[in-house]
Amino acid sequence: MEIAKKIVFIGSGNMAQAIISGILKAKMIEPKNIVCNDIDKNKLNALSNNFRVSAQAEKSLAIADADIIFLSIKPQNMKNVLDEINPFVKTDNIVISIAAGITTETIEKSFDKKIAVIRAMPNTPALSLAGITALCAGKYALPANMEKSKVLFSAIGKVEIEDESKFDIITALSGSGPAYVFYLCSLMAQAAIKLGFDKNSAEKFAVQTIYGAGKMLAESGLSSEELTLRVKSPNGTTEAALKYFESKDLEDIVFKAMEEAAKRSVELSR
Repeated sequence: MEIAKKIVFIGSGNMAQAIISGILKAKMIEPKNIVCNDIDKNKLNALSNNFRVSAQAEKSLAIADADIIFLSIKPQNMKNVLDEINPFVKTDNIVISIAAGITTETIEKSFDKKIAVIRAMPNTPALSLAGITALCAGKYALPANMEKSKVLFSAIGKVEIEDESKFDIITALSGSGPAYVFYLCSLMAQAAIKLGFDKNSAEKFAVQTIYGAGKMLAESGLSSEELTLRVKSPNGTTEAALKYFESKDLEDIVFKAMEEAAKRSVELSR
């Protein structure tokens, strides 16, 4: 199924590469019809070699005849990039932004014409085709534009349509969330080493435990609370650990950490 004649990625970092890999595996478009643009020429060359996609250093040439334009750049670079591409974006383009904190309204106002803008918040498990992406439509985006975007992001995991007012929370939850899990995994392994386990084994056990727990959450049909109760037995080892977490108010620590992430997402939009 061909989703577009030409897809352009302005910015070609890890998330762009994950999306490219997913849509190519799903055979939605021929590699030559994906065009990547980036200020890093070495990155462009690597993308071209790895995926057989086209590379173009000039944004105006990259965008020419495009159907879908991905803005896969850092939020702080968004204004300059939007100013640069404004003369070349056409009214029949779909512009999809994956930049944290940048609203559809901000992007729409940067163009001197009415452009269908869609905001997306994917996360890094997309690199393993196991991500989750939140989508919302801008003022000029049609249902058909949203449907096409949903199909694209389904190539890298699950897709949910959400109100844009929730995107700062989604950024704090699923956008930043994988790093919380990676951090917890690292802390678990470090604790095991301090308790006397060797480094290699500690990391293997920690990683597989995180993987297995996530798989159970996804496949069991049970809530995280129900699964916690199934592991925890009265006066057992798990209960001892969980009671210590509770005594240190881990719930509040997690809330405040996510609150900080959401605040930063809001700040990026200003």
